[in-house]
Amino acid sequence: MTHPWFVRSFWGGLALAGALATPLQAQQTGGTISGRVTDRGTGGGLADARVYVTGTTLETMTNAAGEYRLVNIRPGRAQLGVLRIGYRASSDTLTVTVGQNVTKDFSLVQTLTTLTDVVVTGTVGNQERRAQPATVSSVSATDVKAAAAITTVGEMLQSRVSGVSVSSSSGTAGGSRTIRVRGPASISLANRPLVFIDGVRMVEASSNMGIGGQVTDRLNDLNPDDIESIEIVKGPAAATLYGADASTGVIQIITKRGRIGTNSFQQTMRAEYGAADANWTAPDNYGACTAALVAATSVNPLCRGQAVGTLVRDNPLDRTSAFRTGSDQLLGWSGRGGGQNYGYFVSLGADRSLGVLPSNDFRRYSFRTNFNFVPTSRVTVEAGIQTLQSQAILPDNDNNIYGYLGGALLGSPLTRRDDGLAGQDGWFGFARQVKAIESIENEITTRRNILTASGTFLATPWWKNRLTMGADILGDEGTRYFPKNAIGQYAGLLNTGNNVQTRLNSQRYTVDYLSDLRGTYLSEGQLAMNLSLGAQAIVTRTDSVAATGQGFTTNSSNVIGSASTTTSNQQFNETRQVGLLSQLQASWRDRLFLQVGARYDDFSAFGAETDPILLPKVGASWVVSEEAFFQPLSSVFNSLRLRAAYGTTGRAPLPGASITTLAPAPSAVANGQNIIAEPGAIPFNPGNARLKPERGTEFEGGFDATVINDRVQLEVTYYDRISRDVLLLRPLPPSLGFQANPFANIGEVRNKGWEVAMNASLLRRRNFEWDTRLAMNTLDTKITSLGDVSPFGTLNRFTSGHQPGVWVSKRIQSINEQTGVVTVADTFEAAGNLWPTLEAGITNTVTLFKNLRLVALVDTKQDFAVYNLGDFFRETQVVRSNNRLDLTRLSARERLRRYGNPNAGQPAFVQQNGASTTVDEVRDAYLQPGDFVRFRELSATYTLPRSLTSKWSRAGTASIGLALQNVAIWTKYEGADPEVNSGVGVAAANEFTRNDFFTLPNPKRALLRVNLAF
Repeated sequence: MTHPWFVRSFWGGLALAGALATPLQAQQTGGTISGRVTDRGTGGGLADARVYVTGTTLETMTNAAGEYRLVNIRPGRAQLGVLRIGYRASSDTLTVTVGQNVTKDFSLVQTLTTLTDVVVTGTVGNQERRAQPATVSSVSATDVKAAAAITTVGEMLQSRVSGVSVSSSSGTAGGSRTIRVRGPASISLANRPLVFIDGVRMVEASSNMGIGGQVTDRLNDLNPDDIESIEIVKGPAAATLYGADASTGVIQIITKRGRIGTNSFQQTMRAEYGAADANWTAPDNYGACTAALVAATSVNPLCRGQAVGTLVRDNPLDRTSAFRTGSDQLLGWSGRGGGQNYGYFVSLGADRSLGVLPSNDFRRYSFRTNFNFVPTSRVTVEAGIQTLQSQAILPDNDNNIYGYLGGALLGSPLTRRDDGLAGQDGWFGFARQVKAIESIENEITTRRNILTASGTFLATPWWKNRLTMGADILGDEGTRYFPKNAIGQYAGLLNTGNNVQTRLNSQRYTVDYLSDLRGTYLSEGQLAMNLSLGAQAIVTRTDSVAATGQGFTTNSSNVIGSASTTTSNQQFNETRQVGLLSQLQASWRDRLFLQVGARYDDFSAFGAETDPILLPKVGASWVVSEEAFFQPLSSVFNSLRLRAAYGTTGRAPLPGASITTLAPAPSAVANGQNIIAEPGAIPFNPGNARLKPERGTEFEGGFDATVINDRVQLEVTYYDRISRDVLLLRPLPPSLGFQANPFANIGEVRNKGWEVAMNASLLRRRNFEWDTRLAMNTLDTKITSLGDVSPFGTLNRFTSGHQPGVWVSKRIQSINEQTGVVTVADTFEAAGNLWPTLEAGITNTVTLFKNLRLVALVDTKQDFAVYNLGDFFRETQVVRSNNRLDLTRLSARERLRRYGNPNAGQPAFVQQNGASTTVDEVRDAYLQPGDFVRFRELSATYTLPRSLTSKWSRAGTASIGLALQNVAIWTKYEGADPEVNSGVGVAAANEFTRNDFFTLPNPKRALLRVNLAF
């Protein structure tokens, strides 16, 4: 339920702004500036350039023809500036007269220098990039979408930002992508970054349907067509102002706005249609024929007539044509325009993705409207409303006997039948073939409203105030239904019909106020000072209910109330976060900048005995290339900035972790002749009244440079982050009677590495242009302390001196091929990294004849291991693999390495101390190198000549394109795809796993795109 006070405040604030604006508008007198912004090289208009009047709140964006118009400008001298990503900033001083129009055109020069870009996220005061001590990466949504077939926010970030690791967990349509920034900051808490939309924090947590491994992704709800840009704050050095929950990074999504003063309306339409191919052939299942199966009376068509012991094979997925050709369909429309002192943006979108397996369908519908209003040159009001609905139908898969892959890859060819009817017929489960698996319903529908509103008031030219408020209000409706059947397709009582209904309502409210005071001192304003003060409050409420019905009369009447037995449960939590922030920034000649700041934070999840925490920051930035002494080097460095920052943020404990809790324990009590259940409780968790947030402290330093006549832009950063007070479960003696262990702030994790981002204009000719972009980072992550807790974890181990979740095994020490004895270590040893230590992505863009653009993205992840649990299961548990059954397929040494001593009566593996052990502890062969190079994207886009498009619109543009995804992969991994992970849907602990357990690999996609603007 939405808080009534928030709804009243939100709409009341908008109404008040509108009421105040009306008389203000009538009183306005001023002049107008209009003109056109063009590319100096081509002469063509530049869309989406930001034109602003310095010292006011007046600004607008150019239309597709590069035209702009600003109105109600105060008479007198006005400094007009223009910014556009990829171009050198320009400005001019004009004289404005009441009631008159001044025409000013700008011709911008392409450059890779980004020092004049404005950064919104994690910054206050002077928001130019040159003034920021810590890196804040930016992604232009317009540029990315023009180059690739992007349907989700995760795809937009994939391999495009150094230090940001994005992985597609499976090839399931509507599934999640895992996003991590600079590695893991916590062991017990989620490591996903915070996400803000126009300054309002969204609900980030995924929805888990309990289908074996995959989950839905909240970012999938968002429509990429509504996004102007994305900014990423990577660590505590830059995220201090976001408080005690931001140590894992912050993503700020900035949506599109209207164009004030243009008196125009521009429409954009986008249509896409594509096909998806599984691009994978499942391995065959093998079995050795028995005497009964080779007999003439046998109903097994594979073994009948064969010799006893003959190996036969079957592939249920291929035989039943389980895979289908998936499809992608998208249709989007947006309108953008404005009037004299207002602008608006409206969009509608609908898209659908059909997966390559049956019962996999993802649909999304979105509506957004943004409105910005400038009643005076000192006041700006902005508001936005986004309504979203998504429906994800996901198949059972991964670690799931009801999945297509699990059911097929664990099936036996020895169960094949001539009639293919009742029985397993080559599948794992009895009568559980494609139709039976497809009949299981897994559906989650999300309805979501995101409200944002902000107001900026320039009280004086040196005092700026901004208030932002908003909410993310969502509701999930989940269904998981096993249909009633008479032949026993499923296990036990599931065959009587089983319906699980879940309802989740979550609301997150944000209120943020910031005041910025600016002053200049000394002659010509050489010294500038910015003092920023602010406050932020975030309230999150989550209420979830689940009900299960077991046993139905018919499948058509399967509501919970019709079940023979029902159970239910409910969970509710509410957290509140309040923070006060301040920052002082000094700049000398607009080239040397110093920042000091702090945030004072309190969180309802803190323990009762924990005080609010202080989170300091300090940093400096120096544009050294603008100093006189640097000029002899200007022929080498066109620009050079040095920067360094130090800051602290945190990660708040889970709600309720600090308090003592009880578990229900009803007891049977005699009541006369009857036995009744009396409510009762037993100790569950003692909690920890001193629980405090994990503290992430980070230093980062580096430089930004452009060289070779502004044709190469380089950004290099070194970071060193230490997460202290990391939450770990501290074991209690069983005699205390508690069922769960409490959290304690006792651990420490250290992450450090290098990040390199490069943009290069390699070649510029009249009809040929070649640009390249590189994003690369290294990661060295280790646990440096577990406090008084002993190392823990089985296959993924948590121990000092190693990566969190490092793969372990009793490593093989020697193999004796003559005796068959395989000797292994006595204890578990590190067997591979869980987190890649090197990631890189390189994008090449070639433009031919100014209208044809070819884009290719290749990325890589190196030095990590994947647990090929599917092969382990098929070779050692439920044996179906030819590797195990065909004695000639593998070398004798490799068979010993995988399966151990084959001699009867001998242990499979022998430890160095003489004790025996099994393959469950010796998994060297299945912890396989996951290193890969993937040709991820290839696209060709042709933009029609203006001579054609101008016939229907002066500002009209049109393009048609073809895009491919997952074109090819090169890897030594023995499974299908080293990027998948079957563990993302199993609680927070599986932040630290990378299993491939019957997980669908990422499919190959081809999409045809058409874009029209008029």
